Amino acid sequence: METVERPPAFWLFPIGLLLAVGVSLLPGQWPLYTVLGVATAFLGLPHGSLDTAVAKRYLPLQSPLRLGGFFAAYMALSAVVLAVWWQAPDAALVVFLLYSAVHFGDDVAARIGRIGGSGYGLWIVSLPVVFQPEVVVPLFEMLGSTQPGFIVQAAPWSLALGGALLLTGLVTHSTRQLSDWRDPLLLVLGAWLLHPLAYFIAYWCFLHSPRHLEVASRDLGLESWGEKLRAVAPTTLATYALAIAAIPFLVGLPADAVLLRVIFVGLAALTVPHMVVEFIAEARGAGREPQPA
Repeated sequence: METVERPPAFWLFPIGLLLAVGVSLLPGQWPLYTVLGVATAFLGLPHGSLDTAVAKRYLPLQSPLRLGGFFAAYMALSAVVLAVWWQAPDAALVVFLLYSAVHFGDDVAARIGRIGGSGYGLWIVSLPVVFQPEVVVPLFEMLGSTQPGFIVQAAPWSLALGGALLLTGLVTHSTRQLSDWRDPLLLVLGAWLLHPLAYFIAYWCFLHSPRHLEVASRDLGLESWGEKLRAVAPTTLATYALAIAAIPFLVGLPADAVLLRVIFVGLAALTVPHMVVEFIAEARGAGREPQPA
């Protein structure tokens, strides 16, 4: 009988859910916020730090001038997102949730199709809003939203649509893997049991990030953990510096709101250029064959 070798994310996600349960049981909010910050910094952010290496492979960035132009364009896209969030936080939050769903769907689209992947992304984003709206609304307000009720009202519809699209992809694609059935069910359990931030930690830091890091590293030929760390370190450290530099602009807000805005508005700003780099890599043939997951 042939043995299927499972990638790290297959095992890490259930472990992350168990750890998130433990964090959710700790008294007070600051243990959860602390774990959120640490997990985002060390487990979540690094997967996007391969963008420079990916861009250098698929774009003509051999000269320092062209590489500098890439960094300038990357940061300009991030700056546009920050400016939109500053001026229209409600619209920015809705758009962030939508393009996050698209981005998360890319994790499985190679196996269950673009329609199934879109459903998967909507499923991930909608679940905590549907299961725990009374917890999610204050979090959205700390991100600057003045009308979070609109998202709460729309969430059951997006969850139903996501579930239908996801099921369609699972049923119609023979390249689906065990995790493509398992993970959505585990996400339901996580959204029901966990604080939404603990749910985010489990998914983003223990499933999305390691899965993406593994695929991108394989595409770049990075075999050892030492090679991976050397590749992600410069951009990750620069991101830390930018996050710290943003804190003075948030003076006057409660500490928990500062932390949430640095993390989630920062992620919103970085995800847009990250998705552009991914689109370029996909268009030019970066490892998009179905992978066990």
